[in-house]
Amino acid sequence: MTAEKLSTRYDRGLEHDRLYEKALTDFRSLLLNPRTRLASLLAFLEHQLPQGRPRYVQVLFLETTARLLGRDWVDDSCDFIDVTIATARLQEMATCLSDRFREPPCGPQAPNALILTPKGEQHTLMPHLIGLLFDSLRWSSQVLDGHATKTRLLSRAVDAADIVCIGWSNIRLAGEFKTLVQDVRKLRSPHKLPLVVGGAAALESVDFLVGLGIDCICDSVYSAVRICDSYYELERISRQAHASGRTAVVTPSGIDWLTP
Repeated sequence: MTAEKLSTRYDRGLEHDRLYEKALTDFRSLLLNPRTRLASLLAFLEHQLPQGRPRYVQVLFLETTARLLGRDWVDDSCDFIDVTIATARLQEMATCLSDRFREPPCGPQAPNALILTPKGEQHTLMPHLIGLLFDSLRWSSQVLDGHATKTRLLSRAVDAADIVCIGWSNIRLAGEFKTLVQDVRKLRSPHKLPLVVGGAAALESVDFLVGLGIDCICDSVYSAVRICDSYYELERISRQAHASGRTAVVTPSGIDWLTP
C-alpha cells in the first residue's frame, strides 16, 4: 500500500486554501522571472510551504500553479510565451523531484502505474505531475510520451502495469487516442487493465470515452491518483479475501472480515 494517504482536505485544490494563498502568488512571480534558478524554485517548495504536510502536497502545489498560470493567460494577465516557459520550468522541477521521491527505490511489491499520452500530444506537464504524485506515494511509475508508445517500450510497460493513466488535451488527436487505447488493450488481452483518462479534450469528450469503455474520467492530477489508489486498495482486499475464503466489508472505519 502507499506510504502516505491522500487526504480529502485537498479535493478542492490548494487555490481554495488560505494557507497557500501567499505562497502561490510568490511562487508564480519567481517562476515568471527569467533570472530565477531551478535551485531557488526547488528551495521554495522545501522552505516556503506550510510545514508538517505530506510531501505529495508539493506536487499539488505545482499542479495548482500550472492551473493558475492558465487562468492568468485567459485573463490576459500573462502572455503565451511566459506561460510556455513557466510550464517547461515546472516540468523540469517535476523531473528533479521525481529523482528525490524515488529514493530509496520502491520494493517489488509496490503498485505500478503507467502514464501515457497519444502520439502528437504536446501538453505533457500534467502526465509528468501524475507520475510525480505516484512517486511521492511510493508507487512505481513510468511516463511514456506519444512517440514511445509506438515502440517495444509500450509492451513491456503495459505488461508491468497495475493501472494506466492517459493524458489527452488536444481534441484533434481523438484518432490517435483511440488507437492508443486499442493498443494497450491488445497488449494486455484477455485481462482488462483499468484505464483512467484526464485532460481538456477528455473532459469535452465524455460520450466518446464512455463508448470506448474508459473506466474513469478525471479533472485533476489529484483526482486521478486518488481513483487509482482506491482501485488498487480494493483489488488488494479482493485478492486477500479470495485467498482466505472470507468476505471483506469495507466501511469508513476500516475493513471487516466475515468468516463463512
